[in-house]
Amino acid sequence: MEKAQHFAEEALRVAERLGDAARLVGAHMALGQTLFFQGKLEPALAHFRRGFELFDPDMQFPDWPGAHPAVSCQFFLMLISWMLGYPDRSLEELVAAVGSADALGHPHTLAHTLSFATLVHIFRHEPPAAADCAERALKICEEHRIAQFHAIALCENGWALGASGESEKGLAQIEQGLDGFGFGPSRHILLALQAEALLATGKPEAALASVAAGLKAVEKMGRAPLEAELYRLRGEALLAGAGTVGEAEAAIEKGIDVARRQNARSWELRGAMSLARLRRQQGRPQGRPQEAAALLAPIYAWFTEGFDTADLKEAKTLLDQLTEPAIAAEG
Repeated sequence: MEKAQHFAEEALRVAERLGDAARLVGAHMALGQTLFFQGKLEPALAHFRRGFELFDPDMQFPDWPGAHPAVSCQFFLMLISWMLGYPDRSLEELVAAVGSADALGHPHTLAHTLSFATLVHIFRHEPPAAADCAERALKICEEHRIAQFHAIALCENGWALGASGESEKGLAQIEQGLDGFGFGPSRHILLALQAEALLATGKPEAALASVAAGLKAVEKMGRAPLEAELYRLRGEALLAGAGTVGEAEAAIEKGIDVARRQNARSWELRGAMSLARLRRQQGRPQGRPQEAAALLAPIYAWFTEGFDTADLKEAKTLLDQLTEPAIAAEG
């Protein structure tokens, strides 16, 4: 990824020297991607925004491989917005990106856009919406023989199936998708989906193996956008019977540290919830509710939108449960 970033930076310098607006859009998109897959979310966001700002509908990209550069800037924006803690903005950007891809009518661009839109719905814990996007992506990929995004959509549809109660069918689809995808910077994302699905079906040892594979892929890249979530999932798998409480606590804390370093507030919130639940259970029968509340309250208070999403609803419920004993004691 560092080599890719080097070439993307050079491409941006060349485009600036030439004064070529279309190539500037492409260069900002390429540099944004290399930063995104290293977990450098805010710098990546700046390049994607700049790339889309420079775009003009009359621009032509006749020799550009893959998805349309301007639409690519749009669909990366929606992923980063969610990770940085803006769930509502992310959904608005999703609608805009899918609309742009539909209007363009380019199958590869639409498949890529829909696969990322599905991820946003997965992150928001919206199985029906995730299934709708994934199924549409699968249909386009099958019709136009787009293997890469067909594999990603299979994994995503498998997650949606599992979240809707068809766990074994879902796990089979995820496995099929991973086999078809091969290797690439998105592999750690698919492995995180697999780990989450395995945990939901009571298979912590298998989930731990998926997390280990995901973290190995992260190590090759240096950093990655779902690194924090993989550490949190490692902690949850260890708590579910695959290891010790001490190991689990260390993994979750590592995930929170990574999320804070990336300013990835949504991943930090998830990590804080996992650690708060653990703190509440420790030292039974009373647990450590005040410490758990002190951990969760600041990150929950940071959010200004998305209060109807699953994560923020869960965080609010957990926070209320943690503060009830203290309120009762004061009374």
